[in-house]
Amino acid sequence: MLRGDRVILRAMEREDLPRWHALMNRQIELVSIGMGPWQPVPQAVIEQSFEKRLDNPDRSWFVIEIAGTVVGHTGLKYWSWDRRSGSAEFAIGIFEPQYVGRGYGREALKLLLDWAFRVENWRRIWCDTLAINDRAIRSYQACGFVEEGRLRQHDYHEGQYVDVVILGLLRSEWQARQRTAQ
Repeated sequence: MLRGDRVILRAMEREDLPRWHALMNRQIELVSIGMGPWQPVPQAVIEQSFEKRLDNPDRSWFVIEIAGTVVGHTGLKYWSWDRRSGSAEFAIGIFEPQYVGRGYGREALKLLLDWAFRVENWRRIWCDTLAINDRAIRSYQACGFVEEGRLRQHDYHEGQYVDVVILGLLRSEWQARQRTAQ
């Protein structure tokens, strides 16, 4: 468990599944943050996904808990890891509107970065997001990420083609930020 001032990152437990099912079926919020076209997710799919993760040695995925309530998730995407180069992609999502834009995501990301760089020894963490997702881009940049590239008109989102921005953060950059914050 990773604990911040207001946020806890922890493993998803079986008792979280009904809550997770409700979060994954919030059409408006999921579409607005660029998670692709919304489709209803049956409880059985959530349960099956949970069971698969139990057999996977990857333990780099966390639920975001705030004041005892699961509101989202974050973690490293094991399917895009490259241990040889030390690079891993992360994802994050807060799916409850009342928790968006209040610094919880940034705190969760800082906890994840500390764990990824200091404990897991990754050299580079990166992500991509829709160029129209200004809130996410500002949050990532506030944590030290820099734009590394752009895929032009790469994604179709709500009736238009939009760019995808690729952002990255090196461990050396993160360490420099940690030293100046002390």
